[in-house]
Amino acid sequence: MKLHLGVDGKVFEYERRPMRSSRFRAICGLFSAGIYAGMVATVASICGMPGVIAVAVVTTLFGLGRLLAAAF
Repeated sequence: MKLHLGVDGKVFEYERRPMRSSRFRAICGLFSAGIYAGMVATVASICGMPGVIAVAVVTTLFGLGRLLAAAF
């Protein structure tokens, strides 16, 4: 990855290797888990148990959909 920045007639260049894809996926997974946990906590505080049950049902259906898509 090469960064090129020109400011006031001066050019700054910086070259760096991109992040490994496995590390990128791990970081994205951690962020996704944090966002999901925050969503569940928010739904639980606003809607109570019926909201948590709705989130659980939607999560289960989403997971089943991904498993079925991967199978075919």
